Amino acid sequence: MDENTELEELLKPQDENENSENLTDVGELPIEDKVVKLAEANKQLFMRAKKAEAELKAKRESPKEPQAPVPTQKSTLPAESDIQSIVDRRLEERELESLDLEDGTKSKIKAYAKAENVSIKQAMKSEYFDFIKAKEENARKVDEASIGGKHRAPAQKEFSASSPDDFDLTTEEGRKGYEEYKKFRSEKS
Repeated sequence: MDENTELEELLKPQDENENSENLTDVGELPIEDKVVKLAEANKQLFMRAKKAEAELKAKRESPKEPQAPVPTQKSTLPAESDIQSIVDRRLEERELESLDLEDGTKSKIKAYAKAENVSIKQAMKSEYFDFIKAKEENARKVDEASIGGKHRAPAQKEFSASSPDDFDLTTEEGRKGYEEYKKFRSEKS
């Protein structure tokens, strides 16, 4: 906003009811009254102008609000050594995920590597990893050897009394059954 528009805004009456008596309308009054009314109007206008100038001067002299510093564009790329360490860590995590281990074991290895401040490769070479892996292998063997354990192998279906018309090929289950029937017939032949 430039200086002239600020002055114009400050010179506008603040309240419309404040000047309900129009001091410049002196059409039917005698000349002495006209002079008095116009003198009062001039005084009021002069006072408003002085007040507006004082406010404008105070506004200019008051300390401006500190503007937020414009952020300079810093290099957002990490250092080459940081990039290398990030890539190494991600590759090690990918290698760990590709191993045939339970999720709990994988998380234990990650936690061990972080706690000991070593890489995941070094953690996998440690005695701790060998211990965890042996413990997992023993648990797997015990699970497989138990009598009432998990029934992993599904029972073989007998298709000797079946015919291709016995399968509903419109459903997924029917199509799977038909494929099993074809395998059974090809093995029997």
